[in-house]
Amino acid sequence: MNLVIVLASMVLQFAAGFLALRLIIDTDRSWAWILLAAGIFAMAFRRVHTLYAMYSKGVDPSLLYEGLGLAVSILLFFGVFMVAPMIRDMRKATARLARSEERYRTVAEFTHDWEYWLAPNDTYQYVSPACERITGYGPDEFFLDPELFERLIHPDDREVVLSQISSVEKMHQRMRFDCRIIARDGRIHWVAYNSMPVYSPDGLYLGVRASVREIEHRKRLEVELRESRALYQGLIQDSRSMIFRLDPSGLVTFVNNQVLGCWGCVESDFLGKSIKDILLGDGAGSDGAYQMDDFLTSGGRFELETTVKMFCGSTIWCQWGGSVLRDIEGGISGFVLVGLDVSNRKALDKLKENVTRVVRHDLKSPLSGIIGIPRLLRKDNNITPRQADLLKAVEDAGSLMLELLNQSINLYKLETGTYRFNIEEFDLVELLGIIVKSIQVSQERPASVVVTMDGNSVGNEGQFLICAEQPLVFSLFSNLLRNAFEASEKEPISVDLRNDGGCVVRIHNAGVVPESIRASFFEKYVTEGKPGGTGLGTFSAKLIAQSHGGDITMDSSAGSGTIVTVWLPLKTECFSC
Repeated sequence: MNLVIVLASMVLQFAAGFLALRLIIDTDRSWAWILLAAGIFAMAFRRVHTLYAMYSKGVDPSLLYEGLGLAVSILLFFGVFMVAPMIRDMRKATARLARSEERYRTVAEFTHDWEYWLAPNDTYQYVSPACERITGYGPDEFFLDPELFERLIHPDDREVVLSQISSVEKMHQRMRFDCRIIARDGRIHWVAYNSMPVYSPDGLYLGVRASVREIEHRKRLEVELRESRALYQGLIQDSRSMIFRLDPSGLVTFVNNQVLGCWGCVESDFLGKSIKDILLGDGAGSDGAYQMDDFLTSGGRFELETTVKMFCGSTIWCQWGGSVLRDIEGGISGFVLVGLDVSNRKALDKLKENVTRVVRHDLKSPLSGIIGIPRLLRKDNNITPRQADLLKAVEDAGSLMLELLNQSINLYKLETGTYRFNIEEFDLVELLGIIVKSIQVSQERPASVVVTMDGNSVGNEGQFLICAEQPLVFSLFSNLLRNAFEASEKEPISVDLRNDGGCVVRIHNAGVVPESIRASFFEKYVTEGKPGGTGLGTFSAKLIAQSHGGDITMDSSAGSGTIVTVWLPLKTECFSC
């Protein structure tokens, strides 16, 4: 019986020793487990010695003593056996804790903002390295001097800031504010302060966790935004134009001072009212209402001249233009209407029309005599055929001049799109002949003019029929040919007609247009080096051509002279012959 007990004790002690050796690998306390394993192996070898004594010397150990040794061996084996997984679990937990601590420390240490944790006793528990970038002071300096942050606050902000962060009640609440701090190098920085109280799982107050972010860029943008807004408000409020801002449904949300001055009212008289009710009076008509509806629903183009009745009862003429305000997704967020008081312009236009009407009336009588005298002289038998032709040219030119005089306001109507055309079919070759004769008659040594059709000379039977308003076309070519005569320096002038998808007329003369006005040759009032020139001839020619659906171009150089090319549709497409 003693032999079995001794063998069991020996085996258990050797097993416990080997388990203790295994723990050397699983823990950092290697010497502790080496000594423990050595002690256990010493006990095991003592069992070996006891076993040797029993066989060699016949010693019979005490059963009670060996039984107690077996119990100790059992407890020792199972103790070491159960400690091993506990130690491995502790090691894994320690590793996880270390990784977690490293993760959170990495987040805190490498954040762009300055993070800190202030304990209830006003000592720092943690200060992130970002404090040195913002303030110039390192974490250790804040640990040694907990009041350093308070001294960094700008004197102008210190009283307000300290009243917040030193309040016991506010320390238990979330705080947010902006302030200035003075860094170690003396520079002033704007920072945003955010803090929140920290509590343990059982509700114990652990202090304040705060974040300090540098906001220099944001503050600079805020200043620029305020300046821009002030400039915008100044430009809008001091503008000579009337400006309305509308919401997406067309209700007024803003008016500038010019609106209030013109209407003689206050802002509350407009806010929340429909722009259609304010602007669309009797002068707008159905077309104005249609334009307004299209503008407010689809953001279409809005340009309108209409009369507007003021609150005081007077009426003014206004010219309106509108634009759409869109959000970042491209949707309509509102509208802006800009208006000008054009009452004075309308009055001047009316005066000009009245003056023109009077002048036209007063010129009709003498011009009728000019037309009638050649007609009477041609009836005499003592004039030559050449003289009869010249008188006929004077009579034809006078008739057309009378017609042009009756339409002296037509250019204005063409510009404004209100002209009513009287389209007819006529021979352009015959009209050009009349124009050439009327110009040559007025000159002592007129330049010769060669009229061709598709490069071939035009005979007596040559015709080129187009549909247009004859007096306007007469004015168009009269202006161009008169310019050609004045610029040709007595050199021949060529006029070539071609049918190239329309009526193409090329007028060539040897003169050269000054380089300084070539780009603006057809603009109003552009002239150079021409005594008595007004700069209206080429402008009216281009306006007449375009109103018929055509166009005019010019090319001029010292080597080839000047070529003016007129293109007119054979039949004006927007009218019937």
